[in-house]
Amino acid sequence: MADEEVVGRALHYLNAFRVLVSIAALIAVFSPLAGEIQGYRIFLAQAAALTYAGSAIGFLVFHLRRSIDVSELASFSLASDLILIGLILHAFGGIESALVILLLFTVGIAGLILDLRTTLLFASLVTLGLLLDAWLSQRGALEARSLFQAALYGVGAFGIAVGASLLGRWGREYKLLAERRGLDLANLGHINELIIHKLRSGVLVVDSQDRIRQMNEAAWYLLGNPPVNDRNLRTIAPPLAERLERWRKTGKTEDEGLLLQSTQSAVVPTMLTMPGVNETEATLIFLEDTSVVSRRARDLAQASLARLSASIAHEIRNPLGALSHAAQLIDESEDLNKADRKLVGMMLNHAARMNDIVENVLKLSRRERARIESVNLISWIRKLAGDFRRYHKLDSSRVRLEVPSAAIMVLIDASQLSQAVWNLMENALKHARTEDREVVITLRVSPIRGHREIALDIIDNGPGIPLEKRSQVFEPFFTTHKQGSGLGLYLARQLCDANQAPLEYVQVPNSGACFRILLRRPESGEVAGRISKQPTRAKRAAG
Repeated sequence: MADEEVVGRALHYLNAFRVLVSIAALIAVFSPLAGEIQGYRIFLAQAAALTYAGSAIGFLVFHLRRSIDVSELASFSLASDLILIGLILHAFGGIESALVILLLFTVGIAGLILDLRTTLLFASLVTLGLLLDAWLSQRGALEARSLFQAALYGVGAFGIAVGASLLGRWGREYKLLAERRGLDLANLGHINELIIHKLRSGVLVVDSQDRIRQMNEAAWYLLGNPPVNDRNLRTIAPPLAERLERWRKTGKTEDEGLLLQSTQSAVVPTMLTMPGVNETEATLIFLEDTSVVSRRARDLAQASLARLSASIAHEIRNPLGALSHAAQLIDESEDLNKADRKLVGMMLNHAARMNDIVENVLKLSRRERARIESVNLISWIRKLAGDFRRYHKLDSSRVRLEVPSAAIMVLIDASQLSQAVWNLMENALKHARTEDREVVITLRVSPIRGHREIALDIIDNGPGIPLEKRSQVFEPFFTTHKQGSGLGLYLARQLCDANQAPLEYVQVPNSGACFRILLRRPESGEVAGRISKQPTRAKRAAG
């Protein structure tokens, strides 16, 4: 049986055709054209035409109300058509008239929308009906010419039945194949859109006027989260627009990295030409974030470094303790002169510094599970700021909070992230100090990426980090302070990574250094107290 949707669509056209034929039949039997019909044939023609018109209206109503199954309605309506059209054909002279074509047309329609068995049944009825009409027309004497004509129409009915059935089956198969291919293409399109949207590489389409037509989430983030109404590439990323202009003139791709000022992200742009609309050219730009590759390489190198450093630190710790203890004993001697006592003080200071380095290195090797849970970020940050002020004896104006009043839930290990933020704040106190002003630290909380993530910014009012050194600040043992160990920022990033909260340095206008931590918000169905698969635990440590 044919698909119900196909049969239902075919019935719309069949009902319209049936109404037109019934109108033509009524005009024919009730007009002067019916004057040539004699005897009982005029009554038969008028009754059959009226019945055919009524059945046409009835079948149309049944189909519109959907009160009968479409396949059953199609079979019953076509069978009725054969009987009523056969009666009208007999009234107008039988096979000698041109109305035989209506019977063959009905058989063809049945072959297209019904199964082959039913169609062959209709073809048999047509053949028998034509033979019966030829016999009645000759008053019981069946002539060879009439017999041949009726048989020829019967063969034609069977041929049409088989041909129409094959065409109908092929059409339905091709329709199902087309629908399946269309569904596959639609799913493939959705998958491609999802892949492009979630791709870590930035993808954007720029027209000939340097207006951004489309971009994925990664490109939007790399370009500094531009507003929806701002789509001018020259305004959003002037260096990228200049690189695009040079590529349009020369056609050569530059392998040199490009620094996007809005996010301080190092990217390698790749341009491809794609045909646009109205004979304009659009450019497809891929932004490869080099920080992703460098971060992976850095993580591998730092993991090996942590294991090696832990082994070395264990070996250094015991002799270092002995040297420090010996220096303390010497310092307690009353026979030391001023110069010697100064040298002993230098020994103790450097021993303490070396001990700090050893302690920080050992913290890298102590891996514990991060207990990720849903925490109210606002109350947590207020408590942390208060503890920091009291510990360092700072006024409230020295540690400012720019946070919303409503509660914001995030997924973190509160203990570990407190150590990371504490490290960043102490790092600001140490490196942002200048001779003419005191250090002021601002903790700012703001939603980004459509409120799916929360940005926690630790901002100071110092001179900031020079551009040439920003790519090195998170490397272990890199420091610009003569008393620093170079492990404070590195440990802070390790703690943030354990909480699945990326830590990056970003440029903020009219401010000093700004370190941003991206925090995840709980999704629906996500429970608190979930254990993370990234283990690490470290105590509070300052660079």
